[in-house]
Amino acid sequence: MTIPSQASSQREGLPAEERVARSEREIEAKRAVITEDLRALGQKLTPEHIKSEAKDMARAAVGSAREAVSERVERVEGKLRRASTQTREAAQHQVERAKRNPFALAGVGLLAGLGIGLLIPVTQAEHRALARPSRALREQTEGAIAAGRDTAQRLRSGVEDAAREVKEVVQEGTRTT
Repeated sequence: MTIPSQASSQREGLPAEERVARSEREIEAKRAVITEDLRALGQKLTPEHIKSEAKDMARAAVGSAREAVSERVERVEGKLRRASTQTREAAQHQVERAKRNPFALAGVGLLAGLGIGLLIPVTQAEHRALARPSRALREQTEGAIAAGRDTAQRLRSGVEDAAREVKEVVQEGTRTT
């Protein structure tokens, strides 16, 4: 390609007709290049091409979104599996604890039944017939209730500790997501 200053100096030494013909050829060559560029641009701007490009971009975006969601789901599932396992282990631990000390569990059940029984109102005839034995039984029951309360408190503490552990595990799982 010629530099404009060279082209004009080269043209000056030529006859006018030759200069005009040369300029026309240069213009025609530039016009052909511009026409080809416009044709290529026009093909890119057809509705079909734009639609195809948009579909390709949408497919790529959907694929990326699916991958991201899939990764998140896998991480959450893993954390839930770990939390489930830890919860199951904590529950098994408490069951084993209750199996090692079944009397404590029976005591809690007995106390609950006794407490419910004490809530039922007593009739006059029952009161007269059972006044003395009732007093003795009440004293014995109060001692048993105190012992049962202590046992229940220990069991409750164990259950609370296990629940706290489970809660911490679940919170750790949710913090890392």
